[in-house]
Order: sequence, then C-alpha cells, then structure tokens
Amino acid sequence: MKPKVAVTSRFLPAVEERLLREFDVRRTEPIRALNSGELLELAEGADAMFITPMDRLDAAFFEHMSKSVKVIATYSVGLDHIDLKSAAAKHIPIGYTPGVNADATAEIAMLLMLGAARRAYEGQQLVRSQSWNSAAQPILGWQLSGKSLGIFGMGRIGQAVAKRATAFGMQIHYTNPAELTQDIAGNSTYHRSLFEMLPL
Repeated sequence: MKPKVAVTSRFLPAVEERLLREFDVRRTEPIRALNSGELLELAEGADAMFITPMDRLDAAFFEHMSKSVKVIATYSVGLDHIDLKSAAAKHIPIGYTPGVNADATAEIAMLLMLGAARRAYEGQQLVRSQSWNSAAQPILGWQLSGKSLGIFGMGRIGQAVAKRATAFGMQIHYTNPAELTQDIAGNSTYHRSLFEMLPL
C-alpha cells in the first residue's frame, strides 16, 4: 500500500512520474491557491504533504492538522511560509531545497542588469514593430564593466551574482552580517551596513 501524499501543485514531469509511482497522490483540481481550510481538508488522512511557497502553514494549521501527517516538504528555498515553531511542537520534520536556485537567480539578475544597461526592451520593440531604422538615433546604452554593484546579503545567491558580475568587470560592494573570508569575497569590498554602502 502506497503512502498517501497531499500535493498542492504540479511539478516537472520527472517529479510527477516519481510521485505517481511511489505515492498515492491527493490533489485538488484545478490547481489553485488553497486557503487554510482547504489545506487542512487535503491533509486529512495523508501521510505527508508536498507544498509550495504559496501555501501558508501557520500556527492554526498545525493546531488542527490531521494526526496522520508525519512529514511536510516544500518546493522552496525559504521557509517563511511555514510556522516552524508550531511544526516542531508537533514533531513534524520540514524538508526544503536550500541553494537550489542560486545559479538561476544570479543569471536572471545578470539578464536584468544587461537588459537595462543595453536598453534591450527598447531595441526589441523596434525590431518587433519593424521600425528599426539605421538612420535613427542608435540605442547605445552603457557598459557594465567599471560599474559598481552593491549586493545586500552575500549568501549563496549574492555570491553567485558577484561571481558573474566580476566576470563582466564590475566592482563588487556588499553588506552582510559578517565579513566574508578573502577566498570567498575575492576583491569585493565589505560594508558594515546598507547605509554605509549606498553612497557608493
């Protein structure tokens, strides 16, 4: 008999295949954000829950949660949507995915910086509207090299952004609860607070 798992979303094909192969999956259709009452109803009789950051598990949820639930896993890096003290009080272990999105987030940060610096949206609009004109004023933008980049928090994501921005010749400044060691920070400049870093 397969363990029953309450699932609140749909995931990548490989994950879905494993879920269906190894568990008796319970899911509300169509997929949508569930309120606290609906989450409690879905969890009733389940051995485990597989949730997302959209699902808020507060103290009231754990107070009324089915005693059948033994573990909860969230498809997220953060845990701010789960009342961890209440989960611990009920002896419910919480699984999550720390660091899994650091590279993807850093790449998106670089995409946004490059897009803004090189006025990519304006250029794309000209191309899509077929109004590109070589005689018109060029969309030049500016280069990232030599620019200063301030990073608020040098955890996994901050370090991944710094690594990529350094390759573009940017000067990295950061603030963090503690100064990083030289082998991690490289040539980055540490600031004790955001207000100390901002004037740069």
